[in-house]
Amino acid sequence: MVMAGTCGVSLAATPANEVVTLPADKNYGGGDKVGSQLIAATYNAGKGPGVWIVADGGYRLYHNGALLAEDNQAGRVRFIPMTLLPGENAFSVVGVNGAGAPGVLVQIDDLDRSYYSGSDWKSKPSVGNASWKEKGRDLSMWGGATALSYSNTKMPSGGDLKGFAANTQSKWIWTSSESDSVAVLLFTLNVRAEGFGASTTGGDAGKIVIAKDSAEVRKYLQSSDALTILVPEGTYDFRQFRNAVTEAKAKGRTWCKTTCSEKNAVTGKTNTFYRITFKANSCSDLTEAGVQIVQESENLMAWSNWITTKANKSLVGMGRGANLRGASIAVRSNEGSGNHIYRNLAIYDVNPHLIEGGDGLETVGTSSKHVDKFWADHISYKWISDGFDMEFVDNATISYLDFDGANDFNCWGTDPYMALVEDAQLTYANSYWHNTYGRVPKVTGENDGSKVHLYNQLVDGNRFFIAGASGHSATAKAYVRYENSYIKNGKGYLAEWGDNGYVYFSGITYSNTTQQHRYNGTVTMGAPQAETFNPSYSWEKRDVNSLPTDLPSLSGVGGRYGSMPAYDQAFGVSNKAATVAMTAPAANKAFDAGSSVTLSASASDADGSVKSVSFYIGTELVGTATSAPYSVTVNDLAAGTYSAVAVATDNSGLTQMSEFVTFEVAAEEIEDPASSSSEEIASSGSEEEIESSNSSEEIESGDSEESAIRTIADAATEAEASYYRVFDMQGRPLYTGNTKPNKMVATRAIVVEYSKSGTAIRRYIQTK
Repeated sequence: MVMAGTCGVSLAATPANEVVTLPADKNYGGGDKVGSQLIAATYNAGKGPGVWIVADGGYRLYHNGALLAEDNQAGRVRFIPMTLLPGENAFSVVGVNGAGAPGVLVQIDDLDRSYYSGSDWKSKPSVGNASWKEKGRDLSMWGGATALSYSNTKMPSGGDLKGFAANTQSKWIWTSSESDSVAVLLFTLNVRAEGFGASTTGGDAGKIVIAKDSAEVRKYLQSSDALTILVPEGTYDFRQFRNAVTEAKAKGRTWCKTTCSEKNAVTGKTNTFYRITFKANSCSDLTEAGVQIVQESENLMAWSNWITTKANKSLVGMGRGANLRGASIAVRSNEGSGNHIYRNLAIYDVNPHLIEGGDGLETVGTSSKHVDKFWADHISYKWISDGFDMEFVDNATISYLDFDGANDFNCWGTDPYMALVEDAQLTYANSYWHNTYGRVPKVTGENDGSKVHLYNQLVDGNRFFIAGASGHSATAKAYVRYENSYIKNGKGYLAEWGDNGYVYFSGITYSNTTQQHRYNGTVTMGAPQAETFNPSYSWEKRDVNSLPTDLPSLSGVGGRYGSMPAYDQAFGVSNKAATVAMTAPAANKAFDAGSSVTLSASASDADGSVKSVSFYIGTELVGTATSAPYSVTVNDLAAGTYSAVAVATDNSGLTQMSEFVTFEVAAEEIEDPASSSSEEIASSGSEEEIESSNSSEEIESGDSEESAIRTIADAATEAEASYYRVFDMQGRPLYTGNTKPNKMVATRAIVVEYSKSGTAIRRYIQTK
């Protein structure tokens, strides 16, 4: 079909629309196929983590050895939605220079920050093998990339750059010589924990698997193999409904109840208070008035899905994150578990109507065997019965945690327990605590003592105490070090400590917060005990006054791109973009001058429908088809080489770009210069005379504008010319444009000048 507005489209093969040939040599990626497990395809450009790339020429883009994308079209921007892995992320680009100025521009977006192409990248103009694209590569013999002086809003060869990441800080990069035809450019990004947990590697040493549902998450977490477990973007139901009283009786415990003494702050309702005791058939542990034993016949339900784990695992939500409803994951040392990473996950709805009815994520070591190495990053946490407990764990970090304590189901409207820490060496970095009851965190020393370091924290709306510390003996002290943080709307105590407990505050900004403390039950307005520890690691210090703005956006599932799911969020994976592939023209097909060119594509959408397919030649939209068969016809293409892609849009607005297809439009037949008269070639006579007049000495002696090219056309003829075509000595087209190219791509080429009417007014041979 021919779409309205596409007839008569004419595109000239100018430098800004340049098509190059990607290397066939396997050392530069020749023969590699596009594909990676990490490509998300569930959001559009800039709406989630991924990579932006454009070249003035062409490129191949790799991550950890997998080809993410390639293009032979100068100026065509691509965004690849993908998931960055904990550990090493080895990015590599093969850049190809064409007739214009060279350059590659890259921006890598992670959950909380971006990384930009610049002089911290590595470069080489040639390589002898393909090991450069793999993890663990040796960079000792690689030089630094050169950050070119071109504006990142323009193409190096001229013209505006359209569609790249807004306000990017990326720079055009190349090797140290702009004349190099190929540049191999490398950047290694290590996604690691700060603080005590910096040595945690998770499943980095093992293979990558994709868990399609809650059963597979459990299976992989309990595998004996080191694994990186990817959970596709979406919401998963882990809940297992059962009678909570029956379950408690089997363990010699009892559920007790009473009517809440105050209304829920979220809903305004008066709820029922449910709490478990460690005694059989007795509620004597509880001091609340009117407490009664809950009977099995009352059908009090629990639905947490308790999952134990084995060592060396990374559980990673893809794209903007995975939501795990009802999951209660335990890292237990007595089962040999440790060295765990959890990233980009929402964990929620773990028995929120019960007190002490299960954690969402916890470490459970023993006094004789601690859990070793743990990192939780970009976790959203809400509607959790028993908080985020860290017991008997060393070398642990929790970063970019979004802990929302608001709870519709209990007495107060907040979860009663946030973070209980026991015998731990733990860092909290860049985390956001809001609507909390207290214990942010509560730290104890049981046998070995605890050292807990918190920095860049935002605490908003705390009901009881924020930091608590108590040690059981002089050899089991509990230390809490709170630094560079912002505390607002605090209604209780800043610190509560007992014997052998020490809380240290430094660099804290307070807003609408009572600055009082409590020591062994006695309220004091003085500072808490100042004895502290000094962590041996360095850490990033944020502007404290920016924390109320930054951390709500950057923390939790999806970081700056995600949000806590609604309580009744629908289950299932996120919508995925349609698949699309060019079907015509055939690769490298040649068309005669003046021919119509039909562009066709196949497109389908497994979880929706295809709304439209748009076709681009170079960077220009030439037509859109809204029904199958998807095709448009383009007329009057100037002679040259072209690169076309199709972009499919599905019914939800997600877009997907196809791989490119290259085709040629032949030039009009021209006379062999050797048979042309001297008047047709040049006023100076023969081909040999032309070459002589363009000697290297003469070129070097010209001014800056003329040094790139010398022609023998006189000024009058040049003024008459409306556009130019350049051919190689066999008559194959190299260039068409309104101005002369800045430099020739062939040693000897035929230049034809045309008048405004399209008449060839001059032909001559040009040397490089």
